[in-house]
Amino acid sequence: MSLPKIKIFASLAIVLPLMLAVKSYALETNTAYSLQLEENKGNPGDIVTYKDGLYSLSAEKYDTQMFGVIVENPTTSFEDINLTDYKLVSSFGELVVNVSNRDGEIKEGDYITSSDVPGVGVRANESGQVLGIALESYSPANNEDIGQILVFVDIKTSFIDKKISKNLLEILKTSLTSPFMTPIEALRYLLAILTVFASFVIGFSSFGRITGTSVEALGRNPMAGTSIRRVVIFNFVLTVIIMAVGLAIAYFVLVL
Repeated sequence: MSLPKIKIFASLAIVLPLMLAVKSYALETNTAYSLQLEENKGNPGDIVTYKDGLYSLSAEKYDTQMFGVIVENPTTSFEDINLTDYKLVSSFGELVVNVSNRDGEIKEGDYITSSDVPGVGVRANESGQVLGIALESYSPANNEDIGQILVFVDIKTSFIDKKISKNLLEILKTSLTSPFMTPIEALRYLLAILTVFASFVIGFSSFGRITGTSVEALGRNPMAGTSIRRVVIFNFVLTVIIMAVGLAIAYFVLVL
């Protein structure tokens, strides 16, 4: 089986001697790849997802399968000449993204995620999969209007709200369903999972051991019931603290 033929286009600013054989762009700093999208739908700035072996426009909020953004002027592009209809898609860098304010006004520094409008990004208000960080604000006359802003694209799971108990385990589960994860991100999630698991094992095993010992002591000396109950209560509180510390450590492993 022969490998597909690939042609590479580099920035004029990077490879000046090859100025006649390359494409030159000034705005975006990224590498794009030629992908064949379903029905060849999509415009520059649209968010692309990868599901069931097909590339298409993302139409799901906090899409765990987000792959990248269709770009028009990449710094470098790898194009398969065997494809007749394709889009150039980049997964990292400063990219122009189509957005709307339907989920809230986008301000510089906000996280951007996918929406139920095909290809369009919105402000992320909850923890989950995000496309990247807005590098400029967007203030249209109508919140339903679709415009373009520059976004630093770095697809990953991020914590937006601070409710650890509500979101930690859910986000861990969601993060691990994403097919696009760097080794460092995978290590962070693995450490977080191991920390949560270890804290629960230590807490419950300690509580069970001391509780069993206390019941035996109570059987031998019923007069010491008050003191034994205090020990059991103290051990229960200690178990809760151990598990809470484990959850907090896992949270910081993910967000730092």
